[in-house]
Amino acid sequence: MASPVYHRKELIMTDTDICNIALSNIGKGTIVNIEDPMENARACKLYYHPTRETVLRAYPWGFAHRIEKLALLDIKTPGYTFTYAYPHKCLKINKIRTQEPNEQQHEPYTVINIDVATKAICCEVSAAYADYTLNITDPLVMDSLFIEAFSRLLAANICMRLLGNPQSYQLQYQLYQQAVREARLMDAREGQRDAVYHSNYATKRRVR
Repeated sequence: MASPVYHRKELIMTDTDICNIALSNIGKGTIVNIEDPMENARACKLYYHPTRETVLRAYPWGFAHRIEKLALLDIKTPGYTFTYAYPHKCLKINKIRTQEPNEQQHEPYTVINIDVATKAICCEVSAAYADYTLNITDPLVMDSLFIEAFSRLLAANICMRLLGNPQSYQLQYQLYQQAVREARLMDAREGQRDAVYHSNYATKRRVR
């Protein structure tokens, strides 16, 4: 007799799920949807994206880490030899480097605004690469340690509005910091090499 085959159902994480983890952390139950008009959902929606970006900026998370060759712009910036297009959906530049892998390499650079909505990177590196954090919004891409840190900081941010309890805020903030420290320790143990991403954006975007 053949053995039964079990199909494991994948867990689908959503922004509402992350909000419910945060709410549960402070004993405020759950919501059906982040768009609900109830106070708990409104508090989560208010803080959700600013908190997500804060946690992404706090540490170079592996799932959001990109190394991309920059697109050289046909403009001159006083004081700099090269001006490059800012990477698409880049949340934070960690460093500018050459193609050669070197963890200690940190080339000087400056970020400027070309116009109201367009940023550029100025430096002295020809064929420069940006080591940066991508602005990840899809919870399915986020790893478990990030979700732990995200939900803890979100809990800290919403608890003053929902509970008015400074002690609860302090506890959740400390747990957030602990999750970030754990991520640093895991990365140090794994010691993964960087991967270089060649983006179509880098080859198509030009400012004339």
